[in-house]
Amino acid sequence: MSATHSRTLALLHKTIYFLPRASPVIEGRGQLNSSAFWCELLEGTNAELSSCSTDASPKARISVCGISESSGSKDLVTALLDDPFSNAKYSDILRNRWENRPNVIMVEYGQSTILENHSEVGKLNSPSTWLLQYPHDIQLFELPPLDLISEGNVKTMKLLWSSDVLILVCDPLIVPIATLAGKAKHLLNRPNTILVFTSVAPSEHRLSQVSKELFDLGCEPGRILFLDPVQALHATTSLQTDSDFGLAVERYQNASLSSRISSLGVSVGELLGERKSTDVPLESLRTRTALIQIQSALDVGGESVACTAERLSQVFAGLAKLRSQVASVKERAGNEVLGGSHNAESVLAQDNKRMKAMFGSLSFWNMVWMADEIEAMVSAAIRLEWGRELEDELTVQTGRLSCAQDQLWKSTFDLLSTLAPPSPYSFLHSPLLHNQLQQLASTPSYVLTSAMLTSPVRDRRAQLTKYSTSRLHREAQSAVAGAFIGVFGGAGVSWWLAVGSHILSFGQGAEIASALGVGTIIAIGSLRWAVGKWERAKRKWIQDLGRVSDGIKRDLKASLQHTIDQNVVIVAETACQRLEELATKGQEEMRAVDAELQALQVEVSSFTNHRL
Repeated sequence: MSATHSRTLALLHKTIYFLPRASPVIEGRGQLNSSAFWCELLEGTNAELSSCSTDASPKARISVCGISESSGSKDLVTALLDDPFSNAKYSDILRNRWENRPNVIMVEYGQSTILENHSEVGKLNSPSTWLLQYPHDIQLFELPPLDLISEGNVKTMKLLWSSDVLILVCDPLIVPIATLAGKAKHLLNRPNTILVFTSVAPSEHRLSQVSKELFDLGCEPGRILFLDPVQALHATTSLQTDSDFGLAVERYQNASLSSRISSLGVSVGELLGERKSTDVPLESLRTRTALIQIQSALDVGGESVACTAERLSQVFAGLAKLRSQVASVKERAGNEVLGGSHNAESVLAQDNKRMKAMFGSLSFWNMVWMADEIEAMVSAAIRLEWGRELEDELTVQTGRLSCAQDQLWKSTFDLLSTLAPPSPYSFLHSPLLHNQLQQLASTPSYVLTSAMLTSPVRDRRAQLTKYSTSRLHREAQSAVAGAFIGVFGGAGVSWWLAVGSHILSFGQGAEIASALGVGTIIAIGSLRWAVGKWERAKRKWIQDLGRVSDGIKRDLKASLQHTIDQNVVIVAETACQRLEELATKGQEEMRAVDAELQALQVEVSSFTNHRL
């Protein structure tokens, strides 16, 4: 076994080992991008290459495939294999070989014409000398048009990619160059591919122009030919049927030359070697084919890596868009609740002004007659006036947040739906994440209620009623009681000084004026104390109102933040966080695969160039 042969087998093993590990990146775009397909193909090549020297009758494989059904590939094969001097039976079998519609027809040299039709492969033994002009026995596989080869037809796909020589036939009038490149880009990047345009021979300028167009589209076939199989076939038919043999021979020669059908045999010979040549033994041919297959597999892998990188970029862009929606919801909610024209601070300021106005009108003399009703009256005012407008505004904001929550939920699951199989992004699909988000959205606490935002108002209102207002009530009762005690006490002192001490024989009573003066001073002092006590109680309540208002702003900010984080954006943020982790992990895997892929490509390219 030669060193080249051994090195090729080693590269085959490396590639076969590499592709399954790259499958998370390479999968997702059909059979051609399936690591299983390429591994199976390369394993078959490895087995063939290993047994090549021991095979009793190895054969070179030539495959002919049309780009479309009207490309003329059948006429091309007929023109190659038909002979002006063939008998009518052979010509009839050859021209009707597709009558039973086999998937593939395999043609081998045989003295007697035999056509075996099977559902999978039809076999034709042909006495055509065209099959004998090369140094190896030939198996000519005639494949269905590329348009009709389904990716599920693995056998035909393998024949297409394992050929020692691939002849792709295209009618340039039907299939434009750009369409051709889109359909067969990888096949047109192989040095053993001969691209045949079924049209009259063009000028050298046109040939170079076509080559440049293909190159610009990323295609570089081994050879490009322009020939006319229909003209060649008509030449053969005319020679077989024309009664004027001499004129028919001349026409045949002219038509054959102008059709350029012979140029195809020359190009195939350049790839396989001439009949008497020993420069290209079959082992060397198989080695070259194996290297071409390795390079094709790595090219497909490289394209898939680039495609995966683009898909990851699109996923990151989708995540950025979703995060932008989340940030917009947070900013808008904060501005509308805490910073808009109807924000909490301005609404509370108005409520506080009304409460202060009410307390301003509630003088001591007004309060005296309703001392026992102060708590009920102030509590009712708090319940009906203070924070009511803010509660209504927060209820409206709850509805807006609910709409934002629904929109974020829809955006999140729209993004997730793009990752579900059979999407090309399915390598990022996570059923676990999907279930986690569904569970979050189905919990009772996920549903927004107005109480989530209004609870700080109710709690602070209850605090104001329970503590400050109760204290105010006690202070009011204490002030009224003190005033009455002072008034009646002053009267009692006046009576005592004027009358009481004389009656009780404690001596002569004070003058009436003096007694009244003392009593009046006591009564006025007690009233002044009571009024001051009430005013101080009102001021303290107003101060409590200011502290509660400041507290409610802090509570509302915290409540709003908690509601947004735990209800409105929790599904979107959880999805963003988890998807970013998956995408980052995929990106790291892709980079590792890309680095290994590039190293393998360099090794294959270096070995191929050294071999050539």
